[in-house]
Amino acid sequence: MESTTDTPSSLPLLLALNRSGKPIYGGTVPLEVVARRRAANRAARRARRVHRVRSAR
Repeated sequence: MESTTDTPSSLPLLLALNRSGKPIYGGTVPLEVVARRRAANRAARRARRVHRVRSAR
């Protein structure tokens, strides 16, 4: 699926960021904020997983 826009899709962008050899946040965000965001992301993934299982019943 080719995109017709000039903006990169998320996968090539993520791959480019990964190849840069730098951490995603690059030290621009305090460690407390990073930890809080990651905890929220984990909780959200867990909630989505639970909702998928419950809706499949």
